[in-house]
Amino acid sequence: MKKVTVFFFAVILIILSCNTTTTKNNPAVPVSDTSKFYPLRNFFKDQIQYVDLRNFPIYKITVKNGKKDSAALSKDAFIALAEIFLNKDISAPQVKVLYKEAIFHDLSTGSVTINYTPVNSKAEVQNIDILLDEETNMVKRIFIRSVYIRSDTTISEQCNWKANKSFQVNRYITAKNGYTSTELNYINWNDKP
Repeated sequence: MKKVTVFFFAVILIILSCNTTTTKNNPAVPVSDTSKFYPLRNFFKDQIQYVDLRNFPIYKITVKNGKKDSAALSKDAFIALAEIFLNKDISAPQVKVLYKEAIFHDLSTGSVTINYTPVNSKAEVQNIDILLDEETNMVKRIFIRSVYIRSDTTISEQCNWKANKSFQVNRYITAKNGYTSTELNYINWNDKP
């Protein structure tokens, strides 16, 4: 009886190991992704809705190549400008495999910082820093740095969002023919000095 039990146990182990090997070597078998990235897209949608549902005066200050301009913004114009943040989402399964996450506690700012950097230096989104309040875990600020090429022009973009208050989108443009341009955009709805 003991030999029969050992035999059946050995057969079950062989069957299980064959199934495991088949799954590991078969790229058609999907592997479930259990890693969680901070839900940036949800955060930005909530922030956009927060502004849309209130009657904040929204204004934009632009400094382009040293010339400053300011204007009031409609909610629709605000939403259109804020879309850039939704487009920086890296949490989709096919994209997040291109990034690694690091978390550290920054005593100088009283924040827990979640950082995302690409494993490939050619990725468009080069860096994301999410600063969470160390006591509440609520987002204080988000910084996103991107670099992309359009034709013969390199565009470096620095975006940052200050929760419930304002955001900035700053672009530094360099063309192969030597042309350069700087554009700083500050959109404020609740950021009081």
